[in-house]
Amino acid sequence: MKASMADNASKDVTTTPPPPRRTSIVQFFQETRREASKVTWPTWKETWLTTVMVFIMVALIMMFFAIVDYLLGIGVRMLLGVG
Repeated sequence: MKASMADNASKDVTTTPPPPRRTSIVQFFQETRREASKVTWPTWKETWLTTVMVFIMVALIMMFFAIVDYLLGIGVRMLLGVG
């Protein structure tokens, strides 16, 4: 006899794995150090170039918002008939 889909669904129940065991503080730092050694750290040149680019972008965005604020201020003054 053919099994229904409900019967098959009840057989496919998966259990969740138990939570990981807590480790000692020494083991935690050993694993942290091991993982940190796998990171590809940027060179000083890359860090410097990225920092300069961030400052340039901040300056450009600052000028953009200053101009938008100025133009909106003019629009509000014209709308209210002040100044």
